[in-house]
Amino acid sequence: MRVGQFVAYHGDRADGMRELLDAGVDILTGDYLAELTMLVLRKNQLRGGPGYAAAFVEQLEQFLPQIAKDGVKVVTNAGGLDPAACAAAVRDACARRGVELSVAWIEGDDLREDLSTILGPEGTLRNFDTGDDLSLEDTEILTANAYLGAWPIVSALEAGADIVICPRVADASLVVGPSAWHFGWRPDDFDMLAGGVVAGHLIECCAQVTGGQFALFHEFPDLGLPGLPIAEIRADASAVITKPVGSGGTVNTDTVTAQLLYEIGGTEYLNPDVTVDLTSVRVQQDGVDRVLVSGTRGRAPNDTTKLSLTFEGGYRNTLTVGLTGMHVAEKLAWLRREVESAVGKPETFEAFRWTVVGPAAEVDGDQEQVSAWVVITARDKNRAKVSRAGFADRIVQLGISNIPGFYMTTPPQRERLFGVQWPCLIGKKHVDTRVRIGDERQIDVSWQVWPVGEPASAPAASIASASSVNDGETATVRVPLGEVVGTRSGDKGGTANLGVWARSAEAYSWLSEHLTVDRFRELIPESAELKVERFEFPNVNGLNFVLFGYLEKGVSSCTRIDPQAKGLGEYLASRRVDVPMALVPDLSGVSSVMEVMR
Repeated sequence: MRVGQFVAYHGDRADGMRELLDAGVDILTGDYLAELTMLVLRKNQLRGGPGYAAAFVEQLEQFLPQIAKDGVKVVTNAGGLDPAACAAAVRDACARRGVELSVAWIEGDDLREDLSTILGPEGTLRNFDTGDDLSLEDTEILTANAYLGAWPIVSALEAGADIVICPRVADASLVVGPSAWHFGWRPDDFDMLAGGVVAGHLIECCAQVTGGQFALFHEFPDLGLPGLPIAEIRADASAVITKPVGSGGTVNTDTVTAQLLYEIGGTEYLNPDVTVDLTSVRVQQDGVDRVLVSGTRGRAPNDTTKLSLTFEGGYRNTLTVGLTGMHVAEKLAWLRREVESAVGKPETFEAFRWTVVGPAAEVDGDQEQVSAWVVITARDKNRAKVSRAGFADRIVQLGISNIPGFYMTTPPQRERLFGVQWPCLIGKKHVDTRVRIGDERQIDVSWQVWPVGEPASAPAASIASASSVNDGETATVRVPLGEVVGTRSGDKGGTANLGVWARSAEAYSWLSEHLTVDRFRELIPESAELKVERFEFPNVNGLNFVLFGYLEKGVSSCTRIDPQAKGLGEYLASRRVDVPMALVPDLSGVSSVMEVMR
């Protein structure tokens, strides 16, 4: 069964369906719901707009005749907060295009009105990343959505649905559901469900598995616009990850490994329907732009599922000042003294950050090279403190009374309300799921209850002994870490993850010994005061680092210039380390200022 992922987030490119339909797929899947998308949709509802991804309906309508002709099924979480309205809009689109397709939608994830009943009016929900408790009594919850699994999708397809509109389901469930339906997997086929989860995880971010956001892009002449991913899923849940013939990008074991390590935590991946042992996954090249993923093992899930809450967290504002030429340190000091005098000391705000970008040189460069930008960001629950009048305008008023060459990159902005995403857990017994087809037919879908199995043990690492590259007088060369590894990083609420993988067993032996948590903190000093965990994935020669609190309260609130940690992996890759010379494949590509030591 060929599954093609046509969209990875609300706002992704709008040509995905055409590319995949032309390539030939059985299932089209689309993921619109990033961490805070539910909050975006809620605010849209409060302004009188739809609570679903209207762009999905617009894209779908163009291709409804071809979808009907080819018998392609469509499964998406574009339903967001209002899957019934999304389904109604799809039915209207079908009528306009003169096609007859059965449209189903799924309900039951929205617990916003039920939380006080479930937990009591003074109930709390614990953030599973930070351990902090959120009081329902003290917080106005804007959205509260439980992550549903694959079986409502299976029920909808078994009932004859051609298009299934989901609310908040686990991302990979968009692929697991059609796979379980097509191959007849049972709820206790844990290895097969786990394989489906991995296939779904690999294609859920679209081009990230076909060459987008790829750390090793420089090894290719031109990746162009990467094609959208296709998972050719087999009955045993192994899958070949590929892309349309002739499209841009590339699919190889490195692009697949990068995505496998993206936005994960430990060695177990907790899906509502199965707990996946990620140390069991095997990847191997299976031809040009084809990678076989196999061997995945799974066990029974637990009796909880993720519950994502969102609420308003306060206000923030940002202003960027340009500096040019010499005496950067002195300019920064003067600017900082006067800004703090005008708006307040950093400690008077909930968060206050100065970020200096550049310069490449203070003298003898062109204007871009001798320029630096100072990004000044403040966040607080007190709106007045970060308002345009109380923050941005006061910095602007320093324009001709402060450093030479003072300029701003944009006009002063109004404060922006930010949202917080709060990840926690809820008992599945509190989540009643329904499939609706038309105005009369309803199918209730119950959660499966299993005795939870023991955690899977990691297989013995099939790697070279560290002594093979580290014994005795082994010569080393000081190079950027990215010369010998690939990296991929991302965000989950306030937590960042950074996957690192080596390209040989020998290199992994060195990497796993060298890149300890302590060494990681040295290379990424911003993590020095944070909780950092390291997990090993010897099956793909990889490590995963989880940085708790690196993104503060999440993307909308984060004061870092990279609030989704997309560049964190590239940052680590740029750090110089001492590497055994035997592991650097082409020393001619290394900087001439490298330091060789014995």
